Amino acid sequence: MNHTEFELLDGAGARISLALGAVTYIKKNGAELTPDDQETLWFSDNNPAGQYTIEVKTIDGTVYSAVLDWVPTI
Repeated sequence: MNHTEFELLDGAGARISLALGAVTYIKKNGAELTPDDQETLWFSDNNPAGQYTIEVKTIDGTVYSAVLDWVPTI
């Protein structure tokens, strides 16, 4: 199984850490994901092609939202 790495950037281009302890939650199309020690999102090729809304709330209360237009690499 292949995975593709994505990073979430703020408006100034700085990386937003997605690691456990830096976020309150991460959601993919409304379903909560379990944060781990990674600062980035690893997206599996098992996900069908389509648009995915990723929502992240950091521990300081800032909510970020991004739409991932996903095309599997296999």
